[in-house]
Amino acid sequence: MKIKPKASPDEMSSPFFKKNEKFCSDFESYISTKNGKVKGNYNAWSYLVFGKIYSPKNWILKYKKSTFTSTGNLLISSKKQCLLVLAEWETERLVTPNYEFIIRKKTGIDFIKKIINKSIWDFDLSDKYIIEVKNQKPKLISKLTEILKTLFLNGEIYKISHLNNRLKIEMRTEEHHFEIFEKLISEI
Repeated sequence: MKIKPKASPDEMSSPFFKKNEKFCSDFESYISTKNGKVKGNYNAWSYLVFGKIYSPKNWILKYKKSTFTSTGNLLISSKKQCLLVLAEWETERLVTPNYEFIIRKKTGIDFIKKIINKSIWDFDLSDKYIIEVKNQKPKLISKLTEILKTLFLNGEIYKISHLNNRLKIEMRTEEHHFEIFEKLISEI
């Protein structure tokens, strides 16, 4: 299946449509180099694309962009646009359940949780993140930190979870980051 435009004829000349079309075309080209499958659609305001590759593990990639417009109330005349961009890379890993962990951005109450719950640790690379570990800190965390270092430092990593033998990397980005993904699939 291909990634298809889902736009009115008027939208197709928009620079936003062209930008999203290029993003989807690049994604489709990359997945085809991996003999994978793609599906999805795009228009001037959004895209939602999925790719599945087998290299040597099954990986599912998802990229989503949504632009929301909200108008103010009658007393305050304003128009505001909100943008959501996300990327998710997910694979199955056959390891023991003792290797369950979550690396996520810190919240305001994490300093209290850390005092109460000894399974919450500071993340060495960036003070914007914490690690929740079921038992002991697995070596996989160090490997992921090494591979995804630039994404942690620029804040694009939203959350990484390794639960129920599934590794899921969630990001807030408009970039493909294929070069980082290549390193990930070759070393994990």
